[in-house]
Amino acid sequence: MPESTMVLKSNPGIKRDGTKYEGDFYVDGQWVRFQRGLPRKMGGYRSCNKYLSQISQGSTNYTSQDLIYCHSGGISSLERFTLDFSANSSVVSSRTPAGLTSSPYNRWMFDYQYDSSSNLAYIIAHVSPNGQSVMNAVGGEIYYGDVYGTSALSAITLKPNTTATGGIVVLHPYLMYYGNSGTITWSVAGNPTDFAGAGSGVARVWGTKIIKGIPLRAGSGTAPAGIFWAYDAVLRCTFTGGATVFQFDTIATDTSIISADSVVDYDGVFYWAGVDRFLMFNGVVREVANQMNLNYFYDGLNRLASAKVFAFKVPRFGEIWWCYPRGDATEPTHAVVYNVREQTWYDTELPNGGRSSGSFNNWFASPLLTGLVDSGSGYQTWIHEQGTDEVFGSTAYPIQSYFETADLSRLVQGVDEALRITMIEPDFVQSGEMSVQVTGRANARAPEVNSRIFTFPQTADEPYQQIVMLKEQRRELRVRFESNQVNGDYQMGQIIGHFDSGDRTVLG
Repeated sequence: MPESTMVLKSNPGIKRDGTKYEGDFYVDGQWVRFQRGLPRKMGGYRSCNKYLSQISQGSTNYTSQDLIYCHSGGISSLERFTLDFSANSSVVSSRTPAGLTSSPYNRWMFDYQYDSSSNLAYIIAHVSPNGQSVMNAVGGEIYYGDVYGTSALSAITLKPNTTATGGIVVLHPYLMYYGNSGTITWSVAGNPTDFAGAGSGVARVWGTKIIKGIPLRAGSGTAPAGIFWAYDAVLRCTFTGGATVFQFDTIATDTSIISADSVVDYDGVFYWAGVDRFLMFNGVVREVANQMNLNYFYDGLNRLASAKVFAFKVPRFGEIWWCYPRGDATEPTHAVVYNVREQTWYDTELPNGGRSSGSFNNWFASPLLTGLVDSGSGYQTWIHEQGTDEVFGSTAYPIQSYFETADLSRLVQGVDEALRITMIEPDFVQSGEMSVQVTGRANARAPEVNSRIFTFPQTADEPYQQIVMLKEQRRELRVRFESNQVNGDYQMGQIIGHFDSGDRTVLG
């Protein structure tokens, strides 16, 4: 084989399922995403400078005027702080309601509602011990308070002999909850604290527990609508008025949902994780095809902590993230990512041991996520998609980001000889030094053989720095690129590899 050139480019996404040799996708990566079909490093993250007293078991943020009001619930606490648009944090205030029942399985759910009777914007907070099982039947309380305030939230008086087990949703101007009686109950219109007055009501809508509810875009004003996830069905709620007030229709049966926080509304299309597949609703319920990491996710998931799976979106890059506890972890340590725009999947380990909760914030155009590491003073909140580094206080740390191509081989062309790579012409939008390493095997069952690590600078000051000289051969050959420096960043372009024939050694 005379020397030839080849673009070192695989199909977008990281394929974990099956063998490395069977596909044309990237086979490994960390803290890397895909845009225009090409790898690029994910954004950095910076800590807020105040601390939560407990690991967050549910968090929310609400932007109004010049501040972002953040609330986080722990196993026995509810805390609040604000961020300004420069990410400066207020002190953390306790809003823990009197009489809150502590439980290691407590999970929190939040929503917001305007109360026409008091002319106040309320935060509505529901807590129940759902962290071990989404089908938990032990109820919890619903609390409310001024979203801008710092005082303890107050309990809402529910229907007699009921507690809220499934969660809450505001279909303006109504507050709804699923109770231990197996029914959905709604408040008086415009008054989330009144479940007994005229216009309040109750309906038995499905046989199994309602896990989650979200407003539907079809509803507006005094004609709200919503979508509800039962443990094994998807339901639609529409306002009818009159004696019934609301009507509930079954959209799909034999579906599932893995956790209340696994649902994301992406441009009016709902995506969520079921117990064994990913699903979406865009008028009809459909499976989201995943040939890349479906087995990787579900086989690696700690089922005993699956109720802690949470999801968020990163619209700039078309992403939906599902963060989940992997192995024997009891809090989310890894994430699988579905890229709606690129129609592909990839994954990453989460930083600092993991993240426990979070949601997207429009002002920062970034997720606000809560951490798992006790610094000695408490637990951090992190703003992601900020710069290129991990920034803790005033100190910046590098973030390791890498990707590994699919196998390159002459075997697929019917030629039984190794492929020798002699030179690489890097093409990156690049900050900081990067490295490249050749890896691969003699056959699919042979051990991996790694070359030494070669580096190339951000700017080629000498002619020899414009290329990377190699002398490596594998019958199944892959190339790995990495960035791991402060201020390091990259976007891949058209990388050219130079190849010729190697030997015919089959065994490694």
